[in-house]
Parts: sequence; structure tokens; C-alpha cells
Amino acid sequence: MNQYSLSVLAKWLNIPIFDSRLIHRIEQDSRKVGPNDLFIALKGERSDGHAYLREVAQQGACAAVVSKDYQGEDFGMVLLPVEDVLLAVQKMAACAYAKNPKKVIAVTGSVGKTTTKEFIAQLLSSAFTTAKTPGNMNSQISLPLFILNDLHDEEICVVEMGMSEPGNISQLISVIPPDIAVITKIALAHAAYFPEGLPAIARGKGEIFGHPNTKVGLMNVQVAAFQEILESGSCRKAVYGLEEDAGEKDFVLRRGEKGFQIVEGGVPTSWFTLPFTATHLCENFLCAAMVARELGMSWEMILGCAPKMQIYPQRFQIIEREGITYINDAYNANPTSMKAALQNLPKPEGQGKTIAVLGEMREMGTFAETGHQEMAECALQHVDHVLCLGGFAELIAKRFQEANKPGEYFLSIDELKSRVQALAQAGDVVLIKGSNSLQLWKVLE
Repeated sequence: MNQYSLSVLAKWLNIPIFDSRLIHRIEQDSRKVGPNDLFIALKGERSDGHAYLREVAQQGACAAVVSKDYQGEDFGMVLLPVEDVLLAVQKMAACAYAKNPKKVIAVTGSVGKTTTKEFIAQLLSSAFTTAKTPGNMNSQISLPLFILNDLHDEEICVVEMGMSEPGNISQLISVIPPDIAVITKIALAHAAYFPEGLPAIARGKGEIFGHPNTKVGLMNVQVAAFQEILESGSCRKAVYGLEEDAGEKDFVLRRGEKGFQIVEGGVPTSWFTLPFTATHLCENFLCAAMVARELGMSWEMILGCAPKMQIYPQRFQIIEREGITYINDAYNANPTSMKAALQNLPKPEGQGKTIAVLGEMREMGTFAETGHQEMAECALQHVDHVLCLGGFAELIAKRFQEANKPGEYFLSIDELKSRVQALAQAGDVVLIKGSNSLQLWKVLE
């Protein structure tokens, strides 16, 4: 566990405080604060951390980073007033990392970030001591807190970097510069903040190649089609993709009757197996293998790990219950990930049917209507019955009705859950996918 004295943290923020007490953890969530913790009084859209100062003091916090504008009580804590609370946390994280640098692999993209990060960490942990950001701790606040609290003496650190607005990635790489940077795929995620569409999103994601410390940039072949990416940064760039994907590739994944092969520089590996066949998961593994090769791992070691790859929960996670195959892909959704899920659904058994529980794809901005219309056409090709929840998802249900296929729209998760339970039978395949805020995974609870 990392421990910093309050004096050291204050020094990093240019605040003259001399207090030798050791900070246990640095927390932004007031519910997680315990004795000798430092609380981050961050002001968000829905709540203001300054309103919880009394509460965290009662829970044992000894200090808090607060805005200079705060004029209230200290409740017995040492207050560290700063101009910008978020930037202060990022500065502390950058200082902490600079004291204990290591080889960093950073992953971004519109789809597949978490799964790719997990696969990379699984492969590398067979050869190196490896740290990784847990879950999807990829934001402007959660990644710095991971560095401060949970990054220790590992040789390798694999981090996920998320983006909601332009400049987000640049800010994160200034905190923890990557040696190897990865872009999985570009899609209309958070498009509400990028009105120019895919080129603007590509430009934002391409920031991950921009740090002078970055030696290698790896990208999916779909990403290599964006000039905004190719022109970003000065690092060496390499491309990966499936054999059937168009475009030049440095690493190719080939599938056949014997399983899979990876072709590197025209030379194929031996055949190997993976515990999944979905194309997007196979791409994620190929990227992980490419990172492992960049770090000197042998094909023998990489392919030995391949059958043991574990899918992260709620990312095309297959769950069998009472003869029904549920595909829990409920963590998030955009047009690219939605199509990948629909196109990779397993076949129902016997006379079983394919049911899609689809939630609205949020933060699509001006692309929302056309995006959901496209998903309706894609779903028509792969699904027998659709159940929809949330805003623009109603367009999908209506399109099914127009095509004389069962399409239903619901106003609450409870109604949707009851309908799934009544409809699904042994032999059926049920896909569950939508934006994270809809919490569609509750259908399985």
C-alpha cells in the first residue's frame, strides 16, 4: 500500500504545510473514506464534495483537498486549498508516478478498451510483475487515484484511458506517459461532445500517441484508415487485424479448422485455441499478443496463455441458465459494439429463438436517430424478437413491427425484466446490451 506524508502531498501542490502524518488512502467517494485518509472535495454535475466534509471528518479523514473558494469549516481536518481540485489530484498522481516510473501500456478506443486491457495484463503477468487499472477506472479522476493508491513496485503497468471530451487523453498521458499506446477501434461513442463525428473522435483518441516517451503506437486496421491517427505523434506505428479485414496489417489473426494462427511479418505461428470465437474478442486478443511481442515474450509463452483468457464481466459474457444462453454485454453500447454483438451471436438450439434486449445508445448527439435506425436494420438480420428500453431504442422496436417481427418497447427495467423471464425458453439465445446508465444487467439479477 502506498503511503505519503501529508507534508509531501502538500509540497507537490506548492502548499507550505509541515505534517508528518502518513495518509492511508486518497479518496474522492465520501462513502469509502476511512481513518487517516485524504478526501478529494471534487465538485461534479450532481454533487459537491465540499458538502461531505463534516461526514468524512467523522469517518476519520485527517485532511481534504478543497477549492480555494471554500469558506466553510475544516471540521478538525487539515485543508489543502487549490485553484482546481481535479488538476491538483492529477498533479499529485504525476509526481507520485515520477518518483516510481515503470513501463506503461495505455489502451484507448471507442470499443474494446477494457477487454483488451484485461487480455494484455493476463498475457504480461505470465512474464512480468504487472499492475492494471481495475474495471474501467479510466477517467480524469479514477486513473490518477489508481496511481496514487494502488500502483506499487510492479515492472509493468497496463492502464485504460477513457475520453468524454477533446483533450482528455492528452491530460492523462501527461500524468502517466505510455511506452506503448494502443487504439482499439473508433466509433460514435460520446458523439454528443464531438459534433464533427468520427474524424473528431479519431483526433481525440490519437492524442495517446502524442507523448515524446511513447515509442510504439499499435492500432486496429479500422483505426489506420483515419489520417488524424496516422499523423498523431512521432512514435513507430503498427497495425493489427483479422485476416478477412481489408487493409495492410503487421499482425494478422487467421482462423481455420485447427483453431487460430497469428501471422507476424509473413510468418505464421503454430495453431492454437481461444475460449471464444466472437470476432471482436479475437481482435482484442490479437492486440494483446502484439503488445506481448513488443515486450519480448515468445510465441510459445503467448500461445500457451491463449486458452486461459478470461472475458471481463458484462463484455459478451456467456451465461447459461435453465437451458437459455444469455449474452451479458450490458456494460455499454455504441453502433460499432452493438453490431459486433449482433453479428457474433451463437445459434439457438433446436427450435430456439434469438431475443435481443437492447437499450438506448446514449451520448450520440445529432447521430442518435440515424444510429438507432442503423441498429434496427442490423438487428433485423440477426434477431427474431427485440425488447427495447430507453429513448431512441423505441425506433428499433418500431422498425421490427414494420417488418412484421415482434418488437416491444418498455418504460422501466422492471417491466422489461418480467417480460424477458416470461418470454425466454430453453434453447433460446438472449443478448443483453445497452448504455451503462440503463443498468440492463439487472435483467439477470
